[in-house]
Amino acid sequence: MKKILALLSMSAVLAAVAMGAVAEGKWSAQGPTAPKELSLHVSGTSLSGTLDGVAITKGGVGGDYLWFQSVNNGVTIQYKGRIAGGKIMLREVGPKMQRQLVFGRAR
Repeated sequence: MKKILALLSMSAVLAAVAMGAVAEGKWSAQGPTAPKELSLHVSGTSLSGTLDGVAITKGGVGGDYLWFQSVNNGVTIQYKGRIAGGKIMLREVGPKMQRQLVFGRAR
């Protein structure tokens, strides 16, 4: 039983690391939405990088989900989303606004 639990735990960790590796890199928004450029770096379950050149903070990854925030001109914007089908789909939420953003791999 202990071996099975250890194996399941190891599988979960490896899956989280693998999905984090999928998020790693440069992404571009698809469609007429801003922000346009997203650069991500994953270390374990921590996520860092930039969004249109502004540092992202409080970022993380878990499975195929990711989250972070960005502060621009004193305004904090929250981002939460998912990686699926080679795209990152984010929900952007800030004061008096929310919208969906779709990012694909930058070319």
